Amino acid sequence: MSDSMGRRRSVDVGGLALALADQGCGHGWGGWEETDCGETRYAEVLIDVRHHTEIIVSQEGDHVPSWLDMHPDTRARLIHSLSSWHFEPHKLPEEEVIACSYILFEALYRIENMAHKVPVSLSSLATFLQHLRQLYRQGNSYHNFQHALDVFQAVYIFLFYSGLVPPVTILLEDGRTWERDKDSCDPLVSCLTHEDLFALYIAAVGHDVGHPGLTNAFMRNAKTPLSVVYDDKSVLEQMHYSLIMQIMRHNDLGFMLDRPQTGSSFRKLLLGAVLATDMSVHFDFMSEFRKLVDGADFPELNRRVLVCQALIKCADISNPSRPYLVSQHWAAALESEWSSQLLLEKHLQLPHTVKPSDSRVGEARGQIWFNSTFARPLFELVAQGVPSMERFAQQTRENFALWQARVAELEAEPAEHTEQVAGTPLAWPSQAPNDFLTAFPPALPPSFRLPEDPLFPPFYHPHNR
Repeated sequence: MSDSMGRRRSVDVGGLALALADQGCGHGWGGWEETDCGETRYAEVLIDVRHHTEIIVSQEGDHVPSWLDMHPDTRARLIHSLSSWHFEPHKLPEEEVIACSYILFEALYRIENMAHKVPVSLSSLATFLQHLRQLYRQGNSYHNFQHALDVFQAVYIFLFYSGLVPPVTILLEDGRTWERDKDSCDPLVSCLTHEDLFALYIAAVGHDVGHPGLTNAFMRNAKTPLSVVYDDKSVLEQMHYSLIMQIMRHNDLGFMLDRPQTGSSFRKLLLGAVLATDMSVHFDFMSEFRKLVDGADFPELNRRVLVCQALIKCADISNPSRPYLVSQHWAAALESEWSSQLLLEKHLQLPHTVKPSDSRVGEARGQIWFNSTFARPLFELVAQGVPSMERFAQQTRENFALWQARVAELEAEPAEHTEQVAGTPLAWPSQAPNDFLTAFPPALPPSFRLPEDPLFPPFYHPHNR
């Protein structure tokens, strides 16, 4: 695809250039430059993606979500659960998962002047969250709304320990408000504004909306409509950002994207945070953040974007920094999702781009590799700039040692004992290839789709919510 075609600007420097450049405002469906590209195929793909995006965004959820009417005891239990780093959203019923996301926003609005700086009503946030949840594919064993809440809660915990947000337990005291103590904040994160915190919360809970349970490498090899539109650059992340903006506009939050004084910076920070979750740009981010930690001079907005990227990246791969048993759950969930993708790649005769472990020892070695390559270096670097993050860096080191001990233990057992046993807590049933027909259609090859139901496209059918 030539550079003269009407497409989004390149994510050249690991997505950071795109994150900090002037971008679309989200009035359209994707934020790219819709010029006459002169190529029929590209225009057809663009129309197809736009069509499916408009369908799913226009679907209405419950105007008054039922989960808002919680018993006080349930609400108190969830508040205390959200306060713990041992948080396990995968063990909560669906209504409590979405209620937790609302509670985190409620606590954010106990900050002095938050309602003035970010005049979004809690009722609008409730319908926004309900709508957002409906666009997360629950068939995914990993990239589902439980994962979104896991990342969201991690962002809250990081901000709380940094002194930027109140404890969520503030909600147990009627009418109490909270103000930041500038002397106790970690200096590097103290640059974040009220609007930045709100944008980071939106990015955290929405960063994987519409995720099909497939990787960017699959998108590229399958030549999906999304990969064409986004030119194979951070395909899923750009789609997530586009959906977030449109869901915001659909639920009376869109004005935050357009405010004369702060709209542009809000969009850039939201985009930068979501794009940073693409692991293919991880090492570019590490290089930029190292410069910030070492005292390099960055423009104020770039500095705020980098700080938010650091926090959401740590949250997105926070599993190795959680208590070991919690970490173990998410490792197994991701292995299951990869197994499902591998079955689909075999079905479509595509290159195999994921290598799920077929044994307990293989899974443990995979965790050691991910911890040492990505998680531990990230948390240790961020902790150098944000000292309150050191406790989480320490947990990654402790988990690394536990996984090493696990490998040694398994290697000492007879080979047949180290094979994965169906039905154990670390085993999920893989999805059959046809199960992916409920995914967002532009994330699938055009030849691998169901005929459309005019009332309920497969992705948004009620039984898939």
